[in-house]
Amino acid sequence: MSAPSVLEAIKKVHSLLTREEKIKWLGIVAFAVCTSLFEVLTATLIVLFAQVLNQPTLGQKYFTFLGIKSQLSAGHMVFYIALAVGGIYLIKNLIASAEVFYQNFSIQKMNYHFKNRLLHRYAEADYAFYLTRNSSLGSSVVSGDAEHLFSGGMTSLACILSEGLVFFCLISMVMLVNPSVALTIFVIGIILATVISKILLPKFYRFGQRLQEAQLYSGQNLSQFFHAFKEIVLLGKRDAFVNAYRYHSRKKSRIHALQTAINSLPRMAIEVIFVGLFVITVAILCLEHESPTQMMGILGGYLYVGFRLMPGLNRIINQLNVFKFVIPSIERVYDEYTTISSKENYIDVPGFNFKRSINLKKVCFHYFNVNKDALSQISLDIKKGEYIGIIGETGSGKSTLVDVILGLLKPQAGSIFIDNKYPVNSYQWHQRIGYVPQSVYLIDDSIEANIAFGEKKIDEEKLTAAIDVAQLRKFINNLPQGAKTIVGERGIRLSGGERQRISIARALYRNPEILIFDEATSALDNETEERLMQTINNISQNRTVIMVAHRLTTLKNCDRIIVMENGSIKEITSYDNIQPRKVKRYAKN
Repeated sequence: MSAPSVLEAIKKVHSLLTREEKIKWLGIVAFAVCTSLFEVLTATLIVLFAQVLNQPTLGQKYFTFLGIKSQLSAGHMVFYIALAVGGIYLIKNLIASAEVFYQNFSIQKMNYHFKNRLLHRYAEADYAFYLTRNSSLGSSVVSGDAEHLFSGGMTSLACILSEGLVFFCLISMVMLVNPSVALTIFVIGIILATVISKILLPKFYRFGQRLQEAQLYSGQNLSQFFHAFKEIVLLGKRDAFVNAYRYHSRKKSRIHALQTAINSLPRMAIEVIFVGLFVITVAILCLEHESPTQMMGILGGYLYVGFRLMPGLNRIINQLNVFKFVIPSIERVYDEYTTISSKENYIDVPGFNFKRSINLKKVCFHYFNVNKDALSQISLDIKKGEYIGIIGETGSGKSTLVDVILGLLKPQAGSIFIDNKYPVNSYQWHQRIGYVPQSVYLIDDSIEANIAFGEKKIDEEKLTAAIDVAQLRKFINNLPQGAKTIVGERGIRLSGGERQRISIARALYRNPEILIFDEATSALDNETEERLMQTINNISQNRTVIMVAHRLTTLKNCDRIIVMENGSIKEITSYDNIQPRKVKRYAKN
């Protein structure tokens, strides 16, 4: 497959920008044009200055042309022209400095806003979308590829634009002064551009692809190393994980080394070309029978143009290489940004109300890239205030059924509504739910921050109520720092029962109408589970409760028990009516 063109990548970058950001780019272009005009003016003044130094009488001619008819001495003419050159050069560099600041601040502001838009789109993505992906990919796109797009790609485009305009304007000036020299530079430039576009740029695109892959896998291995450190130590797999990271890290280092080395080659080539062009220019001027005095002005301008263009041309080539290197990141960001978002996943329903029941009608669901239905023809009504249990073997569809009720998974067939009217994939439905998963995610922060989860300002009254109802008060009072105690990454400093109680307190913090427990006690020992179930039964009063469990005894207080098998409802019964054979089949204790 051929590498995408620079123009295609620019079009994709353009489509990712907002209207305000495109206007900022007009500002960048305006700065570049202004800087280019001042470069031409500076070069012109240097040519005139060199001529006046050799022929002071020419100075009076130039002053007369400007409307200054006073007779000036040679020294005064040289002084005034030198002053003009210095003043214009100072103004030019002040504008160039302002251009650099404007470029960088504008691009980094675009970077900041785009990352927020991208993360917002990830937040709107379908939950099933995340089940098919490695979590490292999203992190890599936001913190890696998006950063490369702006700090690398867009900064490169701004530099290419600015230096390209300067190059065009100065070459145009040379063409007006001496077309033969300009034609020579133009031909050599075409040859150089052909070499760069056919040889260097494709290499940098491939480097970018390989670096992108190496960064993803090295980041993934690093994340796995720290998250699974306990198992790695106990199983003696330190070397295996370290070597896996080392392989991709070494690959990334080699690509960076190649990129840096190849980036230095154009500078050396340009220096050789510049010296060669200087010799050719002198030769052309001599063949055209220019006198040494006449040549001094042209050569002075040429030297300034050359010394200005040589680093500029080197920057253009380097930035083209950088941009080509970043194209794989541009493609990935563009693909992610244009495919992940769908505002239909979660919707706003201002008039939402839950008064009667949760209604499922012939619901069918299958996961991406899987033909078999995880749920098949599920029809069920759950009344408000009911305590419902869901049980079944692993893979029977229990958790999938809960995720459909939560509105996280959208059925491919059938429907699920609240009061036969309101959709479950609404923000208002989620606000009424307290959800306790089997494996709770605790952030590396205080207990109170984990309970309030994501709230900047913690409501002390709601926090106190959640701690008391979840029976965490005694545990917290025995801690030196109380609710401000840091739990460690993923709650590593707490026991399983303590983590689950924090999860319950988190679910209760918003005082929800519905509580959903998805195998919340399956990882606990019998004694801890029994204490936790007492807590759950106490908080379940006057609430609608849906509890998924492996152990049948966990569901003894349920009004109804739904038995799942192969994605279907096999039976809806009560705890007392389940046959002894079923107890043996489902119970673990």
